[in-house]
Amino acid sequence: MWIADMDTKPLPEISAYVAERVQNAYGYQDSDMGEAVQRWFEAQQCSVSSGSVVSVASVISAVDVALKTFCVSGDEVMVLTPTYGPLVDCINNNTLKVHAVNTKRDENGDDTIDLSSLSKNATAFVLCHPNNPTGQVLSASCQSELIQFCNEHGILIITDEIHSEFGFLSNDEPLPIPLFSSHCDAVALKGIIHISSVSKAFNLAAIPGASYAIIEDAGIRAKFSAAIASRHLEANYLSQVALKAAYSLGRNWLDDIRKALGLNRKLVHFYFKQQNIDCEYTMGKAGYFLWLNLSKTATCADEKANALEMSKKGVFNPASTFDSCVSRGVIGSDGNQFNASGWIRLNLACHPLQIVNALDRLFFR
Repeated sequence: MWIADMDTKPLPEISAYVAERVQNAYGYQDSDMGEAVQRWFEAQQCSVSSGSVVSVASVISAVDVALKTFCVSGDEVMVLTPTYGPLVDCINNNTLKVHAVNTKRDENGDDTIDLSSLSKNATAFVLCHPNNPTGQVLSASCQSELIQFCNEHGILIITDEIHSEFGFLSNDEPLPIPLFSSHCDAVALKGIIHISSVSKAFNLAAIPGASYAIIEDAGIRAKFSAAIASRHLEANYLSQVALKAAYSLGRNWLDDIRKALGLNRKLVHFYFKQQNIDCEYTMGKAGYFLWLNLSKTATCADEKANALEMSKKGVFNPASTFDSCVSRGVIGSDGNQFNASGWIRLNLACHPLQIVNALDRLFFR
């Protein structure tokens, strides 16, 4: 349960669409995907111009190129903590200084950034939004404050938004997460490079599904596009074909996937409530991950009342380390990969029985 893909077959129509193109096209091909991206976001009431779309080979390669293009060695780059490890690797590999930014919950229970932890000296802010592994989605007001801060201090915002199709309301009903800062005015959007892909939403990592950057500012877009082209890191023809098929044929399929993931999220809440287990965990407002704190001892509030049920599962004995999870046959992602020792990330994009089986192994022996 460590890999960040879904345990389901891709939409058959995408496979057929790609296979048809493969039969005839083996030479140099080009396929502009800007209009497909534009229409996809229009359906979500988000205005994106086709000309602002730049094709890229992958989200991580795009982040890496953006840092190479707009930062110089020794610059400070902000990043959330905990967050997706390869984003931090991009910063370190470019000999840039990591400036960790903390998140917190406000009085309304919304995820926000601790503004006091921001750095005026940073050149860029690499933001995984929604955040992986926590599923955090910053409130609209927090996004506005963050953008204002970055605009005032000339800080480029680079967003990895690959998990944005998997947003959920408080009752785990599906709702896509809007493009970061989409509620802000056009001036505010000029200092942002949005990066996303169809690979996560449509399970196309092996193709790979085409990735892209959305850059409204013409100057930033021109520099970024030139850097991508000089490194031959555009999305290849097959990837672009897959994106067009996904965005034109896959909306209903994705809706069904979201509903299934919403039920799995509800299942996790139900499991802990049914078993009277008190532990620290979150699934955030987006994504298909369970982020579980192993270092904080879980308790069972009413072991005697559940004696019969527990006799079927074993003795309540929660795993407390990543290695103990592995020894019980549950392999997730070690929290150390996200700069969060003592935590584990589990993939919930699988059969509900697999989730129950994994939780039984983690909490009972």
